[in-house]
Amino acid sequence: MRKRSVTIHDVARVAGVSIATVSRAFNNPELLSPDARQAIEQAVQTLNYRPHVAARRLRGSRTNLILVVVPSLNPYFLEIFAGAEDAAKSAGYGVLVGHSERDLAREQGYVDQVAAGRADGLILVTTVGRYEPDEARGLPPTVIALDIGEQTELPKVRIDHVGASEMITSYLLDLGHRRIAHILGAPGSSLTTHRRDGFCRALERRGIGFDPALCLPGDFTVDGGAAAAAAIVAMKDPPTAVFAANDQTAIGALQHFRSVGWQVPGDISVVGFDDERLAAIASPALSTVHVPTYQIGYRAMEKMLLLLDSQAIERDTVLEAEVVVRRSAGPPHTAARAVAS
Repeated sequence: MRKRSVTIHDVARVAGVSIATVSRAFNNPELLSPDARQAIEQAVQTLNYRPHVAARRLRGSRTNLILVVVPSLNPYFLEIFAGAEDAAKSAGYGVLVGHSERDLAREQGYVDQVAAGRADGLILVTTVGRYEPDEARGLPPTVIALDIGEQTELPKVRIDHVGASEMITSYLLDLGHRRIAHILGAPGSSLTTHRRDGFCRALERRGIGFDPALCLPGDFTVDGGAAAAAAIVAMKDPPTAVFAANDQTAIGALQHFRSVGWQVPGDISVVGFDDERLAAIASPALSTVHVPTYQIGYRAMEKMLLLLDSQAIERDTVLEAEVVVRRSAGPPHTAARAVAS
């Protein structure tokens, strides 16, 4: 029986580090701590591994593949993937898609696969990983798309989620609403944090105190929006408007309000974020924040191709977002809602 060759995976396992760290040991050992280098050297000796062969492969050959990792396979994130794929095709590259389910271990697995040479670069859409500056410099070629998370060192293409959330909240304030609820996104997501921060900043700038009771848990899903809407309906003093962290959440809230006889926007106004295709055909059509998802993916891939060719790049590209006014929000009408209740 032929003996299996020792691989970079084996070295990483024995050393107790990631594949990306082993790759850095071969290519940029000065970026690693002495302890990490020693652990990898010991693993190489124990396994009788021949790192020079892998190192040449990692440095010298290309797969002409880019891996795009999205949090989920819903149409919103796939629009970002479509933009990236179109940009890659024009340069002769293929694109693979993976979904992390906002799980750090799954994301790290994709990073390790690229570090092991299975693709030339990695585009992370709303990364959940937190990479220190030294780690960021040692990653395989990586671009962040849509939101920066905790990243400061990695190249990125994004919108200003805090500023856009402030804009949509200010739109409700301009309509006359003063008691506004916010349905959060998924726990642990940087999108959740940044969109909540924009909501709070809009209230603060108008001198309106933040009421924790009006900040409801969510998960970026229709069901999560419906559950939050049920909690709003049960309140003794419900808000006159709702800002949902994304459109799917907003649509779930719309559906629940209608199911209990509340009129939107007659009894309560609802706005979302993202401008997914469903937003325009919701009933009523949803006012929301338009995010240029296709352009984000396209520009992220352009940045990746420049990175692979060792060309100068703009480290932080911020694209415009805008409020799209449709029919789901209007001035507060608490008296009409009281009759509906």
